[in-house]
Amino acid sequence: MDRQVSVFSIPVRFVRCGRDGRGRPMAKRTRKRPRRTGHAAPAARPRPADRPRRDYIPLALLFLICFGAYVGNGDFLHGADQEGNMLFSVNLLKRHSLSVTPRDAPASFFWKLEEPGEEPRDVEVEKWSPGIDALYRQGQLKPSIYQYYLAQTRYPETFVNTFGIGTPLVGLPVYAVLDLFTDIETDHWWWWYGGALTAALLTAATALLIFLTARRFVAPLPAFLVALSFGVGSCAWTVSSQGLWQHPANTFFLALGAFFLIVSPERRRNAAYCGAALGMAVLCRPPSALVVVCVGVWLLWADRRRLPAYVAGGLPFAAALAAYNAWWFGSPFEFGQTVSSQAIAFRLAGTDDIWSGPLWESLPGLLASPQRGLAIYSPVLLFGFVGAALTWKDPRYRPLIPLQVAALCLIVVAAKWYDWWGGSAWGYRSIVDAVPFLALSMVPAIERVVAERRVRVLFGVLLLWSATVQFVGAWTFNHVGWLKQWEEHDNPDKASLWRWTRPQIVWHIANFGAQRTLKHRYMQEYVSDSKPILNLSSPD
Repeated sequence: MDRQVSVFSIPVRFVRCGRDGRGRPMAKRTRKRPRRTGHAAPAARPRPADRPRRDYIPLALLFLICFGAYVGNGDFLHGADQEGNMLFSVNLLKRHSLSVTPRDAPASFFWKLEEPGEEPRDVEVEKWSPGIDALYRQGQLKPSIYQYYLAQTRYPETFVNTFGIGTPLVGLPVYAVLDLFTDIETDHWWWWYGGALTAALLTAATALLIFLTARRFVAPLPAFLVALSFGVGSCAWTVSSQGLWQHPANTFFLALGAFFLIVSPERRRNAAYCGAALGMAVLCRPPSALVVVCVGVWLLWADRRRLPAYVAGGLPFAAALAAYNAWWFGSPFEFGQTVSSQAIAFRLAGTDDIWSGPLWESLPGLLASPQRGLAIYSPVLLFGFVGAALTWKDPRYRPLIPLQVAALCLIVVAAKWYDWWGGSAWGYRSIVDAVPFLALSMVPAIERVVAERRVRVLFGVLLLWSATVQFVGAWTFNHVGWLKQWEEHDNPDKASLWRWTRPQIVWHIANFGAQRTLKHRYMQEYVSDSKPILNLSSPD
């Protein structure tokens, strides 16, 4: 009978196969050899972790935890960034257009009425009507100022979204479903909550992609901890998931690109999917072009065979963005956000140079400020810096290097922006796009976290603090309560950045109930607005 033993964990099977010349039994030793797979050298690619069916359990649990946390407060986070993306999602759906005129979106403009023999006066246009239309055609009713989320194009009285076309395209399917049940161009409740729902779904899906990417290297539990650190321990909860900024769509496509980058050695077409995902990220937020470059340089150095597919996947998105900018602004390199930001930069910083952020001030501010510091709001992500250092010691983790370099580039570019603190926000909004890569950088260190008790306790404490901070922000942060105590300053957000005596987190914890009530009342004012979002009536 055959028998099997193990020598140094190598399976050895002895099979009786006959007798030697002296009539004694002769055994033949065979050894199972693993089949060679993949395209790169074993030391240069991630270890293919086993992915049994039980992975569906942590995936489902992760989605329920994250999505439940995101929608559990029943609120949304308002702002001009979100309004622009939501407006143009609905505009695409209802008017099938990338642009609006003052007549199409009167609620997005401030108006002046010039009547004969009277001084021009400010008026509010509640709803477009034949009488209003007649005044507009005669030149008596004129738009005086427009909202920041509108960017003036080279065509008269024609405006596009300041924040590009990528995020409105992503929000379009959700609004199309909602429009089956309500008139979305007039329903402010579902307009706002539809944007928040889209953002919550995208951010929860990003957490799932981070888990799947981490599973290429580590077991389910460590991968789950990495994804959970992103999902509830970072400002992805308080920023990305609470409104349809550029951030939720951008981070989703960045995480999708990272996933396809890691699995691309298995099938070359994955490199094309990686290029397409990152190309879509650039449509959502142009600074993501830095990620495209970092990954491209990495492929050029590590595996040139994947580079043509990567370029082919991203090229259509680059061409679409260049054509969009050239059509509306006259140059492939002119963006709506840069056009609209110059006037605001001059007002806030005294210069129209939108890249005037001083790195000596902004980098420490984004990392350690009591009002914006990543180390304050999400200390669990500091394990990402530890993991980044370990990446260079183990060849198995080297595919993470371009993502880590990209995260660094995104942080530096955000620090150079004139408004590097991100306006009125909870935490480090301006660098939240780098968080998926920071979370994945935890992978080389996460197994030690699980294995060593003291490190595990430290990780648990930091994750608990990070999640608590995000919970407080998601439930209480509003643009009224916090800024009111700094209203004596011309720029309240900037004035509060390094004030340790009244840190934002502690202040909101101490005033949790009052700020929660204020936020809820504030949101109700937005959803009860009677002005139509779009005017769909045809001209007389």
